[in-house]
Amino acid sequence: MLGVVFTFFLSLISVMAPIPSDTVALDLVEVKASPLDRFAKGQQIVTFDSLVLRKERGNTLSELFQRQSGLFVRQYGPGMIASLTMRGTSAGHNAFFWNGLPISSPSLGQMDLSIVPVSGMDKVEVHLGSSGAHYGTDAIGGAVHLTSRPLIPIGWHAEATAGVGSFGLSKQEFGTGYASDRFRSRTRVYRRAATNRYPYQNLAKPGVPTEMQEHAAVRLIGMVQDLSWDLDLRNQLSSSFWWNAADRQIQPLIGSNTKDVQTDQSFRWVLDFNRIGEGGHLNLKAGWVRDEMVFNHTEENTTDQFLVAGEMDWSVKSAFEFKSGVRATYFRGNLSTYTANDERIEVYHATNYTPAPSVTMSLGFRQLMYGERLAPFTPCIGVDWTLVKHSDHVIIGKVAASRSYKVPTLNDRYWVPGGNPDLRSETALSGEVGLHHRFEREDRGWETRITYYVMRVDDWIIWLPGAAYWSPENIREVGSNGVDLVTAVQQHLGSWKLGLTGSWGWTNAVILRPENESRQEVGNQLPYTPTHKAQLGLDMQRGRMGFYINGQWVGRRFISVDNQNALPSYGLLDGGWRYVLPLKQQRLSLGFQIYNVLNTDYQVLRLRPMPGRNYELNLTFTL
Repeated sequence: MLGVVFTFFLSLISVMAPIPSDTVALDLVEVKASPLDRFAKGQQIVTFDSLVLRKERGNTLSELFQRQSGLFVRQYGPGMIASLTMRGTSAGHNAFFWNGLPISSPSLGQMDLSIVPVSGMDKVEVHLGSSGAHYGTDAIGGAVHLTSRPLIPIGWHAEATAGVGSFGLSKQEFGTGYASDRFRSRTRVYRRAATNRYPYQNLAKPGVPTEMQEHAAVRLIGMVQDLSWDLDLRNQLSSSFWWNAADRQIQPLIGSNTKDVQTDQSFRWVLDFNRIGEGGHLNLKAGWVRDEMVFNHTEENTTDQFLVAGEMDWSVKSAFEFKSGVRATYFRGNLSTYTANDERIEVYHATNYTPAPSVTMSLGFRQLMYGERLAPFTPCIGVDWTLVKHSDHVIIGKVAASRSYKVPTLNDRYWVPGGNPDLRSETALSGEVGLHHRFEREDRGWETRITYYVMRVDDWIIWLPGAAYWSPENIREVGSNGVDLVTAVQQHLGSWKLGLTGSWGWTNAVILRPENESRQEVGNQLPYTPTHKAQLGLDMQRGRMGFYINGQWVGRRFISVDNQNALPSYGLLDGGWRYVLPLKQQRLSLGFQIYNVLNTDYQVLRLRPMPGRNYELNLTFTL
């Protein structure tokens, strides 16, 4: 397999035309990967840039998505396991990447958002919808892309942030960097800890007394190191390393006295070589991901992923653009009940065709082989059509259709007892249609994206009880349809700068074929999948002072497939204030936040109490 990849790399390098000695010198440019939407016409991508991430500094991806998007996060408590659901799919139906490196757990097939910090990231992008042809396995509901880069001005830079809050919360973050004409380095370290001793109503006791949450402390620490070198005018080498570790007391269910603990540790490293030649853009990538998890000090689980990949994009005249690539991954799992290895190789290609200035079509495919088995062939097609274009307004129509898949995880195939090596890959067919509107003037801007989608997931893997133990089977079929709406408005009113963001997700995810012979579950909404999730935020800035208000509303969630019982809907309101103190050459920023202003009593998941009103104060010093 690696020989095939090596041959492909040589072929890519051979088509990159050499730079003539009399080429006119150009200014150095920052080499970046292709934008996610370049070959994903007809689909919706939501971006959280550095300004949004600074507002969520010290928090995790679970808090970012809950507060700043229409996405729903299934959370077992503050700092506890949290998983993302997109368009009615499960936690394992979302692909995660860091600087282009796949980082989802190969044993679980998912990502715990509560231990993925926003600190150290410069951009977070969410590709909504089926995107297997673009990213490979798991991308049925969508894909999340995390980016860290040493993009800083020339010279030395440093910044430190500290914060304290309710329920034993403390946050620290320090970053430093250096940049010259050709070399850039950036180092960021972070720490977050909380005892999570907050009052809640104990539903398991007569009279529902108010008690303090015990055994729910969390500690998260880590470091991100980014480096890049401009070797010459055409070639760049970059490398990033990310270490992340978490210690958690597992919050017990209401009425339970369990004292479980869990430690997680991840090492992630990626190396990129980029070359801009007359024939196109070449990227060669190598990476390593190691995940370690210890449960109750005894159950140790370790997985390693080793990746090599090559990708090239080029254009022919002005009407065609192409991207081709190959990726090889070797997995090694050493878990508490089994040891297993897995090899995967995949090839993919995408083409953009622009028959007219107002129309661009994209067509792509991907084929993956794992072991000696082929995953489902995954094509995709999409169209962007500019319907209206004036000096202020642009309206783009979007249509897309695609197929995606999820390869069975290592646990699904090899867990002892119960693993099923004969499992088929899950498959999904989806289609969507949408509108993208942009309005821009000097003093205001407005952007809105709305999409209606339909999806059908077959061979959904479900673990079922047997005579002696549980075992997974390809048995469930699910259909979903819904609407994704995202909008953002910027407005200048005198000395004030206002920003309004809003999002809404309507999800109708129902069972088409249940995991048992009973037909009573057919047509029922999937458990813990709210039909509605909405978010609305207002940010106000005047000079050195700023304020924000943010609200979210989550509809009711059924707690089982029979849809007999549901958790009630809830709404949360947050607010904050920030001020930059005037200093000569440094900058000192103060911030104060109030979360759950209305002190709402709510549960995201049944018998998992969440905290009431809480406060946070932070200070940032920039050199």
